[in-house]
Amino acid sequence: MLRPAILANHFLHWASSVIVMSITAYFIAHFARNQHLIYWITVAAVDTLVYLPALFFPAVKSYKGYLCPLAWIFSYLWITAFIFAAQDYNWHNCRVNSPWNVNKCGLKKTLESFAFLAFFTNLVGLLLEWKLWENQRTKVARAVDGDKFAGPSGDTATTAATQPATAV
Repeated sequence: MLRPAILANHFLHWASSVIVMSITAYFIAHFARNQHLIYWITVAAVDTLVYLPALFFPAVKSYKGYLCPLAWIFSYLWITAFIFAAQDYNWHNCRVNSPWNVNKCGLKKTLESFAFLAFFTNLVGLLLEWKLWENQRTKVARAVDGDKFAGPSGDTATTAATQPATAV
């Protein structure tokens, strides 16, 4: 159940990134740009590019949650993007912020909402990726421990009983 959950989460995250990138690109193409718009489009574009192949990773059996460190980095980038949007659109008049003097507050609030959704899905993805990585690590550790103490038949109880005692 972990791999389908990761796949669904990656898709939601990727879609949120595409929406943030599209709205920001619209603002940049039609209105004056500023640092927050550049930041949003940069994070969204890189994230969209990175998560496009990540959509298919959970379907590969050899994938063991290697995107966990990258998801950790992007979680900080997305929370910063959300904070910028919240400051721009909730603190003062929405019309005068990012881009300046544009009366499209509904679209600006949509950008803010999807920036939060991208952060949240990234955080959930981070936890799911870590769980997948941890499950694979413990499987390998159990397999190594089982081989160390198992005899030729693989039974640990008979192997321990037949080994001679050593004096210390």
